[in-house]
Amino acid sequence: MSPERWLELTVHSSLEPELISPVLLELGGSAVEERDGALVTYLPPPLELDSFLAEARGRLQGLVPSQDLELSWRWQPQKDWETFWRRGLGIRRITSRLVVSPSWEEAEAGEGEILIHLDPGMAFGTAEHATTRGCLRILDETITRGSRVADVGSGSGILSIAAALLGAKEVLAIEMDGTSCETALENLSDNGVGDRVTVLQATVEGEEALPKAPFDGIVANLQSHLLLPLLSAFRRSLRPEGWLVLSGILVEEKELVLSSASGKGFLFLSEDEEEGWWTGHFRAS
Repeated sequence: MSPERWLELTVHSSLEPELISPVLLELGGSAVEERDGALVTYLPPPLELDSFLAEARGRLQGLVPSQDLELSWRWQPQKDWETFWRRGLGIRRITSRLVVSPSWEEAEAGEGEILIHLDPGMAFGTAEHATTRGCLRILDETITRGSRVADVGSGSGILSIAAALLGAKEVLAIEMDGTSCETALENLSDNGVGDRVTVLQATVEGEEALPKAPFDGIVANLQSHLLLPLLSAFRRSLRPEGWLVLSGILVEEKELVLSSASGKGFLFLSEDEEEGWWTGHFRAS
């Protein structure tokens, strides 16, 4: 269950957002939003607020000089948060057949359409973010009926749901955040794919193969500093000629990701780019 209130943490700094965002996520933030020149994240209430804030400030100040960092916080009641994140979320057509609709909108799939009903809650993963849309567009062209797929960093479960509705017979959704796992389970049920998608609360790290490997394909919508150390694990987790979709990557990081993936045995196939974000499609060579 979601807590009655959330800790809203705001960071003002001149440092690049892609350097601060990973720290906020590692501290437990479900997602990071850029708002009025600052970065904002929401976290479940910590057991010891003062100790948590001291840890957060210490880790952030390790990135920038103390005079270049301003950290503020407040409590965000759950009911107010629900009203806030519903603003601006509407029905999104992603491809000629993939449509994503918030759960509170009345939407029905047209002929030949695949409709995903989504209640993101505090979990990352809505069709409002370019990285999610990039993954969905590539999945629409890639998923084959009867395949086994892993979704690493599954958040709200949107990519896992899409994979199942596009024909995957078995999907493993791996997510480290417990609240996001709860949200994903609800979304799976709402979309009728709970029998094909398994949610696993776990942290993926190191070079060992993923649980339940091998897979026909893997999709990972994370950030590049999290993706690159996992390339060996992804390679070991795929069947021969298996595919890999990587997102959460800034356009300026593209060449680094391409080089790193090539060095781990991946052949670049195609790409998707939107709003400064890059999504890459690879095959295990």
